[in-house]
Amino acid sequence: MSTASSATGRGLTARLSWPQIVVGIVGLWYLVVGVTGFALHDGMGPESSRTVWLFGVSTLLNIVHTVVGVLALIATRKSVTARLFGWASFFAFAGLTAYSILATVLDEWGDLVNVTAANAWLYGATCLIGLVLALGGVRTRRP
Repeated sequence: MSTASSATGRGLTARLSWPQIVVGIVGLWYLVVGVTGFALHDGMGPESSRTVWLFGVSTLLNIVHTVVGVLALIATRKSVTARLFGWASFFAFAGLTAYSILATVLDEWGDLVNVTAANAWLYGATCLIGLVLALGGVRTRRP
């Protein structure tokens, strides 16, 4: 009887580590941005009117955002996969950040997928979050 009450008292957060929770939040964010981009806009190339909130969207960016969101939600299953997602997102979003900065500086000549400065900030923040996830320690409780 005491094990049932103590197990229900801890709830979902007792079973998830902080990297899993952070990866879940990142995954939900990218999934919402990707699906909303598909619902509101289509097309490729630079066009300042195709945005979701402040973020530039295009068909390719919507696919990338949706895939990242789905992969992040899958990675929440275990703490190890959440940390692996951290490494993968660090390297992938470092590249996307560099591309986004170049694309916004070069204006329409270098922007093939309609990224904005907000995209560059989002990708940079996701890159840093990925690094924290990958290098951050997880405390385990000892019985």
